[in-house]
Order: sequence, then structure tokens, then C-alpha cells
Amino acid sequence: MPKFKNQSTLQRIFLGKHDRSLGFADIDIPMLFISTFLLFFGIVMVTSVSLPLTSGTLNMTLSHIQKIFIAFVFALFAFRMPMSFWQKNSIYFLMFSLFLLILVFVPFIGKEVNGAFRWIRVLGFSFQPSELMKFSLIIYISSYCIRKYDEFREEWLGFFKPVFLISLSILLILLEPDLGSSAVIFIVSFSILFIAGAPLKHLISIFIVGLFTFIGLIFTASYRIKRIMGYLDPWNNEFAEQLRASLSAISNGQWFGVGIGNSQMKEGFLSDAQTDFIFAIITEELGIVFSLVLILAFSYLVFRCFLIGRYARQNDYIFGCLVSYGTGVLIALHVFINIGVSTGLLPTKGITLPFISFGGSNLMLMFVLITLVQKIKIEVNFSNKVSV
Repeated sequence: MPKFKNQSTLQRIFLGKHDRSLGFADIDIPMLFISTFLLFFGIVMVTSVSLPLTSGTLNMTLSHIQKIFIAFVFALFAFRMPMSFWQKNSIYFLMFSLFLLILVFVPFIGKEVNGAFRWIRVLGFSFQPSELMKFSLIIYISSYCIRKYDEFREEWLGFFKPVFLISLSILLILLEPDLGSSAVIFIVSFSILFIAGAPLKHLISIFIVGLFTFIGLIFTASYRIKRIMGYLDPWNNEFAEQLRASLSAISNGQWFGVGIGNSQMKEGFLSDAQTDFIFAIITEELGIVFSLVLILAFSYLVFRCFLIGRYARQNDYIFGCLVSYGTGVLIALHVFINIGVSTGLLPTKGITLPFISFGGSNLMLMFVLITLVQKIKIEVNFSNKVSV
């Protein structure tokens, strides 16, 4: 069995005792480079959004860096664990996530913002349980589809078991209410079930039920109808102020932007400039050309996830394959919805831009998932070396 002799202290810190025979040689460098670039670019943009330089600017930047550090600690923990750990314990992570989704409704624990209960306040930090649920469902569905492969593919009950837990998770998130995260979870879960080989008739049934459910939820809430009306006619609708400001910011940027820190729309026009509409500020300050480069960077990051997923499947590592594909779909959805909202392609919905938007919950989610995809490639490569 080949081993990495003379292991460095850095390897021992990152890889842990059980993985002493693994090394860094098989890390996906393009993925590491792009995610690191996006991370540091996010620090620059969070600072830029809060300019001119004041104590508030420094507080927001330091808070963002602090959240990055916390996310890094969780990612380090994830990297030290073998993928078998996540596969065996996926149900426990799912149950814990469900418990946290219930806690958001408990007085003095759940935090209300603009009438929505989406956060839990812990030790001075606000945490969004729906982000943890995205992670938990990716690893749980991936694990279930392998453990119950025959039952999952051949029996309706075997297919219904994960669908029930997915539906329960979505229901709790809808009660917050958070239709955007619910839609993301539904599509990511549906994608993993499809890739895992679920029967087409079962998938079509759940897709139709899900589609009509979301349409019904839109038209049974007045504020969602107002968002749709603002989306259809943003220039003549009082409920589309954010979208008009976002489109104006993009228009101001033209091809090469007005320069870092020189955005006009961030000054009171875009209330969520550091989160949901940060892409509009990026385009205003750095221009359409840079925004296209940013979209290509995200696209290549998603492509690397899919590539590693295919590589894992070719080596009969189905759990790693499903987690990698699920991660790629999740990142793609976040990017598509965030940019789609900023450009008027989609109705207004609060979804952050991965690695860039201000906020700790999504940063933690993306850090851990990208780390797991890296670990998948390392483990597949190592298993190939052992079998030689």
C-alpha cells in the first residue's frame, strides 16, 4: 500500500490521523484557485459596498472576515473526516437540521427579521438553519440512494421515504416563510434523485406536485403577487424599487464600471446591496466585462464539481458522485437566482451569491461542500493508487 512518508505538520493538521496515508497531491487546483479568488473578491466587495471608510465599514469587513474564519474552521473539520463518516451519519445531520428548523419558531431563540423567522441567535451570531438543511439533504439523499438502492429504484415506498423527509424540510422552511430556499432545496433534491436513477414516473409525479404547490403558494400570498407584478413591469410598479435600483446600477456600470467604491446605487437605493443585490454593485463598479468573467468563474467551478462527480462515478464511488453533482447544482442555482434577480430575469428573492455576499450561514455551507468535493477527489485518487 503506497503511503506519503515524512508527512508534514500541515498535512497532519488538515488530514487527521485516520488519513495519514493521504496527501495534498491530488487536490483539484482549479477549484481551489477559483474558490479562493471568489472568497477574497467577496471581502473586497463587502468593503466596497460599505464605503466611504467609516467605523461601520470596518465593522462590516471585520465581521465578514470573522465569518470566513468560522467557515474555515468548519471546513477544516469536514476535510479531516473521511467521506464514510458523512455517509454513515447523514441521518443524524438531517434530524439535527430538522430540530433547528423547529427552533426558529421558539421565542427568545428564533430571530425575527421583517416578519420572517429564519435565524437562530447563538453566542452573538445569527445562523440560518435552512442553509444547514441544504447540506444535510445533499449527504442524506446521496447516502440513502446507495444504502437502499434496489428498494429506492423498484418500490414506491422506497422512493417515498426520502421524499417525505424532503417535503417535511420544505414545509418547515415555507413556514418561516422562505420560498426561495424551499425552491432551491426541491430542485437540488430532485436532481440528486434523478442522477441516482430514480424511476422516471416517480420523478414526474413529484415534479408536478411540487410545481403546482409552488405556483399555489405564490398566488395565495399578496406580497408574492406584488413581487410578480413588480417583476413583470418594474418601471411602473411601486413594489419594484429594489429591482429598478439594481437595473440602474447595472446600466451605470456599462462595459468597464465606475470604479471600486464609486457606486451610486449602494447609497440608500439598494437596501440589500451587500447580500441579495451585490452582483448589481459589482457590475456598476467593475463593468459588464468583469461581470461576465465572474460568471465564467462560477461556471467553471460548477463544471469542476460535475467533472469530479463523473470521475467518482467512473470509479464506482457513487456516494461521492452524488455529493459532487449535488454541490454543483446547488452552487449553480444560487448563482443563477442571485444574478437573475439582479438583472430582472427572475422575480425578487433573497438568495446570496456564493463566496461573495455578506453573511456567515451560506459561506459555511459553500466552504464545507467545496471541501467535501475536494476530499472526494483525493479519496478516489488514493483508492486507485492502492489498487495498482
